[in-house]
Amino acid sequence: MALFLLVAFIISLFATLHAQTASISSPSYRRIELTIPVHVSTNTDKIAYDTPKNQTQLTGLVQQFFSAASNLTALVEVGTVPLTASYEIYGELYVPHNWNNGVLEFAVHGSMLDHNYWLISGPGSMFNYVEASVNAGNAIFVFDRLGNGGSSQPDGIKEVQAAVHIAIIESLLTYLRTTTIQGHSFNIIVGVGHSYGSVLLANLLVSRPDAIDAVVLSGFTADGQGGPLAGASIGWRIASQSNHTAFGSLSNSYMTAQNSLGLQQGFFLFPGFPQSTLDFLTEHRGVLTVGELLSNLVLPNAPSTFSGPVLMVTGDHDLCVSSFSYIADQDQMTDERAI
Repeated sequence: MALFLLVAFIISLFATLHAQTASISSPSYRRIELTIPVHVSTNTDKIAYDTPKNQTQLTGLVQQFFSAASNLTALVEVGTVPLTASYEIYGELYVPHNWNNGVLEFAVHGSMLDHNYWLISGPGSMFNYVEASVNAGNAIFVFDRLGNGGSSQPDGIKEVQAAVHIAIIESLLTYLRTTTIQGHSFNIIVGVGHSYGSVLLANLLVSRPDAIDAVVLSGFTADGQGGPLAGASIGWRIASQSNHTAFGSLSNSYMTAQNSLGLQQGFFLFPGFPQSTLDFLTEHRGVLTVGELLSNLVLPNAPSTFSGPVLMVTGDHDLCVSSFSYIADQDQMTDERAI
């Protein structure tokens, strides 16, 4: 199972917008539900590909994308197009009792997940990262990336793309830095990413090195040669056909793992996990869109001027990044403070 014992992250946006909130208390922390309106203006990839008509067409797309000699992205990305749009992002803020303006963790989940990734197996679980953070004295903000869970679910090709995620994350961080939420303000923010979430944070820090004060990147490496094997092993299915109750309203541009077999193949190494964790993530799995797949975000080409602390955490048997005897030139990774 990919490790996630790290530090986490929180979110901000335009100070003129107001979030809807609800609050629940527990013996050790306060949980605040937030629905945050965000407005983004960015350039997205213009993708010359229509929504799949059926599962057969989607499977063909996945085969093309993950084949060793694939140039599918180059064929379907035909430029960029400006996007100006407004969305609602669902999040949960957890604040320890008697917390006084300490560290706020801002956590960005990976592909085919939602905010529940940080709450694996619920209260009392050793895999519940939120509780671990709160018990360590930190506040933590978890949220559903665009297209997942309680957040807006727009066009899965034109809108749910890497550039839009990055713009939303930047907006959320601005919101959290400039807004007092039920008496709490946040001056020190640590970004915590998992897998695709780590890549989004790394790309954000190229253009906005001041967005966060420190960063934890899990499921992350400069060597991505295991990615095609991992991606092809998932068993992608049109989300509405995989789980009509959870995803029935989504178009065919949204996909997910067909069942727990795909999740185990990509993310869990037997026997190093309890069955309950696989069952939990199967029940709470999220989606991946065709737009996310084809916008194909990779490590940033330009160096970042970010000078804060960086921690990288990669599972010993992570199928995406640790399956091969060759790992990226370690000389590239000697400066732990550089991305």
